[in-house]
Amino acid sequence: MRIVSTAFGACLFLSLACHATRAAPPNVKSAGESTDAERPSLAKMLPSLRLLEPIWSSDIIHRESLICVSDQEGRPAVGKLLFPASKLLAVHSADGLRTFATGEDFEFTPGARELTLTPKSAIPQFASADLFPPKGAPRSIPSKTGDPSRSVLFDNGHWFHDQQIEVTYQRADKAAWPGRIPTLAAKELSKTLARLRDKKKITLAVSGDSISEGYNASGFSKASPWMPPYPDLVAEQLRQAYGADVQLHNRAVGGWSVGKGVEDLDALLATQPDLIMIAYGMNDVGGRNPEVFRDAIGKMLEKIRTVRPNAEVILVATMIGNSDWVHTPRDMFEPYRDALASFVGPGVALADMTDLWAHLLKHKRVIDVNGNGVNHPSDFGHRLYAQVILALLVAPPESK
Repeated sequence: MRIVSTAFGACLFLSLACHATRAAPPNVKSAGESTDAERPSLAKMLPSLRLLEPIWSSDIIHRESLICVSDQEGRPAVGKLLFPASKLLAVHSADGLRTFATGEDFEFTPGARELTLTPKSAIPQFASADLFPPKGAPRSIPSKTGDPSRSVLFDNGHWFHDQQIEVTYQRADKAAWPGRIPTLAAKELSKTLARLRDKKKITLAVSGDSISEGYNASGFSKASPWMPPYPDLVAEQLRQAYGADVQLHNRAVGGWSVGKGVEDLDALLATQPDLIMIAYGMNDVGGRNPEVFRDAIGKMLEKIRTVRPNAEVILVATMIGNSDWVHTPRDMFEPYRDALASFVGPGVALADMTDLWAHLLKHKRVIDVNGNGVNHPSDFGHRLYAQVILALLVAPPESK
């Protein structure tokens, strides 16, 4: 696949706070960047997002994102599914504007985990070499782990979203989810759950980095279907599930590490939150010092308990970044997650995105669920964030 040239301004690699100039996908007709007037209501959008039908328990997997790649010259490009599929129910572009058909755009065998593109497919496709452009190439970021002469394919706008397709399918097996299954945090978040059930006002505050700010969610990037970032999804789903007044104050900022969260805590606490989500790690793992990370989180929790003793906290262990990028070393994500897990108890719960992402990546490529190629979630990834957090706060139907 030919990569269209794009100019980059100067940016800090760890913060990834700059946006790439956006060009049309090379073999896909693009509707272009959407306008605010096209933004749909989140309340109306919510049912289609299936946030209370999580991947670990649902027989139907809704709108799983993937990018099709040819791993060997002369071989067709393949898209990888998380589960074996007995039946495909929908295959469309991630922006929702184009649908693709079996036989015309791809071939699929029931029971398989793959879609194989046809020679005349309209689905975007890559060669594996495209994922690691030469150093200094357009639409790239330095450097590839173990090879500083190569970069990693990168774009911080909606370019990856434009290349992704979403597949809805019926699972072919009933195998249990192999990872940790999030469950209602009845002990850890008892005060929050009581407020929600009593339909009392809940003020939800978020401290985090670019993931929590919303980078690469289509709504953040101003692209169809305009899905908001995961904190907005969580707040709206809680409103719908409980009929409670949930007020969201999202103070996450791209490029922040946990030290910035400590510095900003007074401003966050000034919002008088009842529930706080603290979501760091992606910009911290490169420091390879989980103890420093743990100490900073401890300081935040201590101050929260002093200033807002009735507030409860969800610690969000980050998704796993691209192990082929030097700034997101794969071996550091679990130790940083474990640092967060050490605080779990009354008033503190863990949303373990790290474990979920590790199991995703056993069957899917990094770019399948990544919104910028290195360290942000796709729309599907933002929905996964919301699913894990909501599992702590909303009991499954059979348990209500």
